[in-house]
Amino acid sequence: MFDLILAGFGPFLDWNMLLLVFGSVAAGIVAGAIPGISATMGVALIAPLTFTMPPLAGIMSLVGVYCGAVSGGSISAILLGIPGTPGAVATTLDGYAMARRGEAGLALGVATISSLIGGIISALALMLLSYPIADFALAFGPQEYLALAVFALTAMAALSGGSFLRGMLAGLIGLFLAGIGIDETYGVSRFHFDQTYLMGGISFIPAIIGLFALPETLQGIERIGPVPRRAIQISRILPSARLARRLLPAQLRCGVIGVIVGAVPGTGSDIAAIIGYSQGRNLSRHPERFGTGEPEGVACPEAANNGATGGSLIPLLTLGIPGGAVAAIMLGTFMTHGLQPGPLLMQNNAEIVYQIFAGTMIACIAVGILGLLGARLFARVLAVPEAVLTVAVLVLCVLGAFSMRNDTTDVAIMVIAGLLGYAMVKLDIPRAPLVIGLILGPMVESELSRTLIVTSDDRLNIFTPISTVIWLLTAAPLIVPLVARVFRRLRQA
Repeated sequence: MFDLILAGFGPFLDWNMLLLVFGSVAAGIVAGAIPGISATMGVALIAPLTFTMPPLAGIMSLVGVYCGAVSGGSISAILLGIPGTPGAVATTLDGYAMARRGEAGLALGVATISSLIGGIISALALMLLSYPIADFALAFGPQEYLALAVFALTAMAALSGGSFLRGMLAGLIGLFLAGIGIDETYGVSRFHFDQTYLMGGISFIPAIIGLFALPETLQGIERIGPVPRRAIQISRILPSARLARRLLPAQLRCGVIGVIVGAVPGTGSDIAAIIGYSQGRNLSRHPERFGTGEPEGVACPEAANNGATGGSLIPLLTLGIPGGAVAAIMLGTFMTHGLQPGPLLMQNNAEIVYQIFAGTMIACIAVGILGLLGARLFARVLAVPEAVLTVAVLVLCVLGAFSMRNDTTDVAIMVIAGLLGYAMVKLDIPRAPLVIGLILGPMVESELSRTLIVTSDDRLNIFTPISTVIWLLTAAPLIVPLVARVFRRLRQA
């Protein structure tokens, strides 16, 4: 195993590959630092450009942008009080307070070092835990995969930030859209409305670009004002040795928390950051300082949200189930290059898997290097007028959708998905469950068909020992609140 890990670093001895990783991380940091361009949007925009690359180069481009964007969200959170990504919301509480009292450089330094530590922990967990999980997953059959796919859908709905019913509604819309086209099991054409371009189904890359990029640009148009953003001058970046020693236990602890939270399907860096911040405050010797400019309040969420980056790749690589919107886009890139994430990928393509492990580690190190060296430069990017930024993003959206198949139909799909996403934002309906439904819909349908064939239409045979546990976990978001409500009423009575 360790020989394979060492061999995985081999491709990155090539300067071209190393520059690709550092370049994608730099692009991700810029994307995360600009409010309105999240990690999901950055990965969605870069995904079409990776289809003509070699598999490792294409996948590492997305991983680099992802890691960089999660870390870059702290730049605008600290300098402007505007989180560049959802995972930087908790960082705003203490980071912006530090910036207002003249410690913007220190806050950026603490955030970058914490991102580095959390990222390294996540990369190590990815290397050490992925194969044991994959070995266990080899025992899965159609019944288990069906339960896992449904579990991923309900987990996304329960943990998407909104109400459970709204999340489920979004997931069901995604499942319906996934049913458009020809059924792969029986060859039946459905919901194509006599439009031949719909017989192949909805291309999910243009749909994802539309769902996540266009709503943000439309909201950016709403925010456009006559006064451009002002770049802030920052001071000393590196923390003192004493402060670094004080923050290290919290950084290590929250990095592990981020890995655990990120590995759960349906969670992400934003949830990991909130949990890390809450845990850091509860265990701090001075919890009253949190929210007033406490460096530990910056270190905890940044270590946690970067720990979630590698953690979110664990269910993708081992089970073939995307844990969030970014992982869903990566799943599409894997499939475009002829690679199907899951236990068989770990078994049959061990070489590229370990190269991805090594590349993730290098991307996390690049986050630390570029974050410390380029903090002052990245701060100036925030002064870009929002009108210019909005036009640039719109152009990239159109080019990204069109370059998928050189077809204007994909641009139309992107626009329709963008309008749908904008309506969902206004109605406070989460978009991530829709993406997961669109991606996992074919898997749910095909595994259900295989399960019925294997069990000879005996519905009870879908419950194996492993699948039963997964089905219970699937039902938990529905059962637990009802049980808690009953106990609460009994206690009041």
